[in-house]
Amino acid sequence: MSYPASEPASVFQVETMEEKRFIELLVELHEGLPRLGPGNDESTLRALSLCEGLPSEPEILDVGCGTGAQTLVLASNTVGHITAVDLIPDFLARLDKDVVHLGLEERVEIRQADMNELPFPRSRFDLVWSEGAIYIMGFDNGLSEWRPLVKPGGYLVVSEVSWFKPNPPQEVQDFWNENYPAIRTVDENLAAARERGWLPVGHFHLPKEGWVQEYYGRLEKQLPAFRQTQADDPEAQEVADLTELEMSMFSRYSDFYGYEFYIFRRTD
Repeated sequence: MSYPASEPASVFQVETMEEKRFIELLVELHEGLPRLGPGNDESTLRALSLCEGLPSEPEILDVGCGTGAQTLVLASNTVGHITAVDLIPDFLARLDKDVVHLGLEERVEIRQADMNELPFPRSRFDLVWSEGAIYIMGFDNGLSEWRPLVKPGGYLVVSEVSWFKPNPPQEVQDFWNENYPAIRTVDENLAAARERGWLPVGHFHLPKEGWVQEYYGRLEKQLPAFRQTQADDPEAQEVADLTELEMSMFSRYSDFYGYEFYIFRRTD
């Protein structure tokens, strides 16, 4: 499976559906929501606080920014320059409106680009950030491909769905093996980062409220209207079914998996 943009809803793809149509339905399902995936401002700020020794005006790249919930948090809590990148114009247009509304135009640059082919020079950024989006190109690939963009001593912060506990129930193992077989344990991801020249300086779980209150709770309220509007579209109903299954899995098995924030520093 692959996506051309940030994570809207989940890492999952309906195999019988064209990718373009799948993305269109996810965009519609998430219309008006403040977030396109799990997260919260507190976790963004906690991860940022672990990036010790950043310049007073850091150059930051937000990869797979989506509609920019975390972009705005970063912009409001630093005085540097932020380049926010995504591939879906609708997401970037919404972020642009928020940037203008908050008067951040001089410090937030919005770019449409593919995260697999980022158009930036080597050692451009003090901090590369990506919440819930590195899976698009693969965790290990992202660690390798984005490293040259970071200045020596700079940081990479990503969140990635990870196993928290050993021996998860078979049902949730099957669910993830079918939908995102690349899922690994936190220790496995930390080891992969070390192998690629990153020093792990911190990591932590995204709290459950970042899933339930900030994302699933709001998404659940939109599902009935989405189903009604798309009553004659079996593909839309399939997306709704998958979304409900995803929420059900988390409600039952969230002790075993979730998003882990990883804070890495470039070593040379």
